[in-house]
Amino acid sequence: MNKLSIKAPAKLNLHLQVLGKRSDGYHDISSYFSFINFFDNLEFYLTKDKIVLKESPPIKNNLVIQAAELIKNDSNSTLGVEINLTKNIPQQKGLGGGSSDAAATLIALNKIWNLNYSKQELQTLGLKLGSDIPFFINGYSCWSEGRGEIFSCLELKESWFLLFLPETKISTKLAFDGLDVTNETTISKDDFLQGNRVNSFTGWARDNYKELDILFQKLELLGNPQLTGTGSAIFMECDSKEDAESKLILLPEAFLVKSLDHSPLLQILE
Repeated sequence: MNKLSIKAPAKLNLHLQVLGKRSDGYHDISSYFSFINFFDNLEFYLTKDKIVLKESPPIKNNLVIQAAELIKNDSNSTLGVEINLTKNIPQQKGLGGGSSDAAATLIALNKIWNLNYSKQELQTLGLKLGSDIPFFINGYSCWSEGRGEIFSCLELKESWFLLFLPETKISTKLAFDGLDVTNETTISKDDFLQGNRVNSFTGWARDNYKELDILFQKLELLGNPQLTGTGSAIFMECDSKEDAESKLILLPEAFLVKSLDHSPLLQILE
């Protein structure tokens, strides 16, 4: 195989609770990760030796290059690749676009370089670059624990969302550094299924970014807005596609997206 085209999906955290800081400096979490039909596009062309990334728009410290170099060094492959990346998923919004692109790169290079890594081996590699990357390699919407790399199958019905993308950018490190989780009651998977859902970063984000608080107040008149990841993207789950479309008339700045039970990357892995 000399060429591979891939769609790398975004995610929403329908629930995200930070449970505490670990001795290794990371945080334990519980979360439900849901794929949505919002994608970056990547094309991979087999070359002789070098790794070349062409991206639009350009991104500083792109995880795609880091992922390509990681698997090349780990496998001792002598092959190269030219990667064309078209970004649609905005950065620093809590949608996981960078992690999804990195996962797509590990999966694609495993394929076109004939490396024969297992899914678990790719997840172990991905975890070196980011806590979300194993989820994107796993390929299924699911309940996650640990750093986000321990998965439990939990299928939900298809859902429709209004997605809002404020101009605000939030650094993941800044969000975690500013978080106080000492008084939170732990929400279990069963609690989540009963409709008890939180995002540990919501209060912090609203306190520190006035424009997000204003948007939350506006959306609370029409539904139950939620932050995804560390923000700044906000989503609102709707009762049906028709309900979402009717709300979209009132909120034309939103994007209409739906949940996916699995990622398009699975067809390359399996």
